[in-house]
Amino acid sequence: MYSILKKQGVLPLVTQINIETAQIVLQSAADAGIKIIEFAARASDAKEVFSQMIAFKKANNIDVKIAVGSILTVDHAQTFHLLGADCIVCPHTDLEIGNYCFKNNIYWIPGAATLNEILQANKLGAEIVKLFPADKIGGPGYVKAIRAPFPDLKLMPTGGVTLEESNLKSWFKSGVVCVGIGSNLFSKEMLSNLSYEQSLQAFESLIEVVEKIRN
Repeated sequence: MYSILKKQGVLPLVTQINIETAQIVLQSAADAGIKIIEFAARASDAKEVFSQMIAFKKANNIDVKIAVGSILTVDHAQTFHLLGADCIVCPHTDLEIGNYCFKNNIYWIPGAATLNEILQANKLGAEIVKLFPADKIGGPGYVKAIRAPFPDLKLMPTGGVTLEESNLKSWFKSGVVCVGIGSNLFSKEMLSNLSYEQSLQAFESLIEVVEKIRN
């Protein structure tokens, strides 16, 4: 999972979508060359939508891994793991969730804000740590500062990451492995009436700008 995220450089996130939109997102992601996306399980029908996403993915042989985000408890993690999640993403670091993921061989990306929280997540076995909310705790300058004494930190900032070249360039220059991007890629309004063409263009533009920045 690490190699996929490092190569892709970005984890696109969608949340509170219906199954029709989910199918559009999955198909267009695959057609654009995206290898992993995040589905944030925040809505009351998230379990049902995710189940149908997995069924659609299997029926159409779609080669896109699905990370499930906004996981708050070990029961929550277990539910989505059994439904077919490839990765569990949390806004926080929880020992029970981490232990469950390691025991069941599912990739775990916990969230952290402070340096001590990040190091604790690493001690619990997390390879990549989600820095959240990244823009509110110091942005790229913060990442650069904490990586000075700990250059091996593998971080994925989420929150405040935009599609602007200057924004993305500042994050990658600070040394992050990849970035998480949600509403700045697909706004709530856009998701409410998303077409395949819009989704494909969004993913292709995202890949293009990330590759341009990193190269």
